[in-house]
Amino acid sequence: MKFELENNTLNAIEEENIVGYIDFELENNILNVTHTFVDPSQRGKGLAKLMMDEIYDYSKKNNYQIKASCSYAIKYLENLN
Repeated sequence: MKFELENNTLNAIEEENIVGYIDFELENNILNVTHTFVDPSQRGKGLAKLMMDEIYDYSKKNNYQIKASCSYAIKYLENLN
C-alpha cells in the first residue's frame, strides 16, 4: 500500500489501483478533512485509519491545524485525545 497526495486528495494505492482516498480543504493553515472513502473490497481492514494517520502526520509536518467535517475523521480526531 502506498499513499500519494494529489491536489487536495490523499490516495491509497494498491497494485496501481486507488482503493481509498481522503479529500481535504486547506485554508489559513487549517487542514479540514471533508470526505473519507474506502473501496468496498478493502473495508474492514483498517485502511481508513491508515489514511487518517497519513493525513495527520502530513498536517503536523507542515504545521497545519487539523479539523474534520467528515464523520469518520471526527471520530478519529476525538480518539487522539
